[in-house]
Amino acid sequence: MITKVLLVGEPGAGKTHTCVEICKVTKAVLLDVDGGAEPIIQKLGAEDIERIDATSYSKFIKGLKQAVSSDADVIIVDSMTELKEVIKRHIKSKILQKGEFYIGGIERDEPKKVSDPDLFLVTWELFPVIYDKLRDIIRSINSAGKSAIFTYHPQTKVSKGEANILLELKRIVDIVAEISEDTVILKKDRILNLGSITQEEFIDYIKKIISAENIKEVE
Repeated sequence: MITKVLLVGEPGAGKTHTCVEICKVTKAVLLDVDGGAEPIIQKLGAEDIERIDATSYSKFIKGLKQAVSSDADVIIVDSMTELKEVIKRHIKSKILQKGEFYIGGIERDEPKKVSDPDLFLVTWELFPVIYDKLRDIIRSINSAGKSAIFTYHPQTKVSKGEANILLELKRIVDIVAEISEDTVILKKDRILNLGSITQEEFIDYIKKIISAENIKEVE
């Protein structure tokens, strides 16, 4: 079954571990935006999972095209939180190369000059551009005809743009799981609506869904 899952949890909660364990039963591509998945893949003996270094924007886009066109059944993005920062760094590098930028990324009036590259910060006017790129990536994965697993770090301060991106992610996925230590709380579950289960039970549950031909095989 084509299934999309959003794993939400603090760093160290076991999101990457969970992704790798789930995908040991299928063919998967892991877009490693955090850059820390390789030791976990090796530790769990999941060398069949194709890990792609996606720690820069160009690497991510190249890896995403590769993943979408591959024969993999699952695309893993680990993590969406770091992907936002990767896009932000990409936008900043483009601005620094040009030495100027327009408010909201739109060419109107006079451009603002970057007077000191070392002190330049991506301003709030540019965040719509960042979220538009992130939204395009989410939509391309959603339309790829494959299962997908996204990981996300919860944040205490969430901007309106980030809140909208999170809402869009939650809308397109079938399962939203909050991971904390050994417990998984399913905040959204279109399949069986299990509620609160252990991490081990959750891994087995998603494995069964991804491997199944239809929902009757899961039930």
